[in-house]
Amino acid sequence: MESANPDDGNVDYDDEPAFLSPDDDAVEVVPDDDDAGGAEPMDDEDEDMADGADDGGGDAAGAGGDRTRQTSPDRSALTLISHSGQPVYAVAAHLDPSTGSLTVATGGGDDRAFLHKVVPTSSVAAAATPPSPPASESKQLCKRSDTVSSLAFNAEYIDPNATGKAGRKLAAAGCYDGTIGLYDADTGEEAATLDGPTDVEFVAWHPKGGTVLLAGSTDGTAWMYHTPTSRCLQVFVGHESGDGGGGGGVSAGTFTPDGRFALTSGMDGTLRLWAPKTGVCKHVFRLIDQESEGGGLTCLAAGGGPDGQLAIAGGEDGNAGVVHLKGKKVVAKLAHFDGSAAAAQGGGGGGMDVDEGGDDVVLPRSVEAVAFAPPSVNCHWAATGGVDGTVKVWDLTHGSGQLRHACRPPASAEGEGGNVDTGGVTALRWHPSMAVLLASYADGAVRVWDARDGTLVDVLTGGHDGSMINGMDVQFAADGKAIVVTAVDDGSVKVFESDVGVAMERAAEERRAQLQEAEQQKVAP
Repeated sequence: MESANPDDGNVDYDDEPAFLSPDDDAVEVVPDDDDAGGAEPMDDEDEDMADGADDGGGDAAGAGGDRTRQTSPDRSALTLISHSGQPVYAVAAHLDPSTGSLTVATGGGDDRAFLHKVVPTSSVAAAATPPSPPASESKQLCKRSDTVSSLAFNAEYIDPNATGKAGRKLAAAGCYDGTIGLYDADTGEEAATLDGPTDVEFVAWHPKGGTVLLAGSTDGTAWMYHTPTSRCLQVFVGHESGDGGGGGGVSAGTFTPDGRFALTSGMDGTLRLWAPKTGVCKHVFRLIDQESEGGGLTCLAAGGGPDGQLAIAGGEDGNAGVVHLKGKKVVAKLAHFDGSAAAAQGGGGGGMDVDEGGDDVVLPRSVEAVAFAPPSVNCHWAATGGVDGTVKVWDLTHGSGQLRHACRPPASAEGEGGNVDTGGVTALRWHPSMAVLLASYADGAVRVWDARDGTLVDVLTGGHDGSMINGMDVQFAADGKAIVVTAVDDGSVKVFESDVGVAMERAAEERRAQLQEAEQQKVAP
């Protein structure tokens, strides 16, 4: 696999780690529509959203198959209902460590975004039987003309010494009508509306200060804004717009952890590295050959490896490409989809499609979620999740990538026999200090995996089997507990609390008991 760079003569890196000073004047850039490819806005028909929307992953809706809806226990601590039964496509959460209060933003197919304030349960209420759920209040942020597709808070990136607009906590809401709404994360008051892209696929905050916002669009462009002044700083043009039917453009994006570069993945199969100061594309990694393989990149993560210079992008071809940004080279191609293994297991958890002739089985392939383990866990580990319902943990120590574990629920854990039909994986998140992965699925459950051995340690069900989780955000309390918030296709938002440490201990005890029982059976006459 080769990487290509159209600007080999101009690949100098920015000298300074920060590209925007709070003291500098922001310069507004007004792009020429011709330079951006002259893409026409997508049709605004509601039926275009039948296949779902997401904020950086691909279309995982089809991965669920025609699952029979069953009733599962509702383990959520709280259910938020605001979107009138319409699918919730986007969710973002922020846990205030000083107060323990949780702020949740949600966006859905009803063209609305809401802000929810969740107050922690008091010790008296928590001691009641049954415990009282946390108190919450909700406020509508906006009513747009199309789906709210992506959300993000800037609270974790704000400089504690910042004042005025630079220190304001904001929620950004990207919409399929081409607008990005900025809202006060405390009051819900509208701060500004940013225009520019066509359909907004994702929004991501700059990690140094949280005053710069990156947004990607189906028209093949990515836009960068200075939010205190509501000005456009750059328009990154280079990704091809895709198939012209809403299935192309920039699928995901982020800033590198040091803030020096912007990174975007596209449905043209490329991963692109951008210089925010100049807007120049520093490098193009061609991870999917459009002529021989086809398909686009669906998801993206950065900050991996001992030096933090690794990035990973999942593709519709069933692979995930790992690149070294500073070295400008592809270092690994992780084959998440294994056709022979998937066929032997009945197509994984994602089900199978049969062609019209009824002879050939077409298995789902796309990688829909990727994530690097934090350095405190293991800087060499990465994870991929696919529409086949499998989570895979990879070791990148030796460069090429070695599969450590393929995480699939055992039939005995949740079913009566055969393969557990989980549907596709829609999101992944690592625990910050434990070798634990949280994965959301198209069957409406969140599963917690021990990344050391691939053991399933917990299953968080919301009582809505068959309703896909479109988005997931996870916040971690100081004691290591995971606060999991999911956006569900049935119009609900579920809030779970998982004591990951206790779940790990319980799973370890169960494994020891199973081993002991197996040994006893061996010696039994």
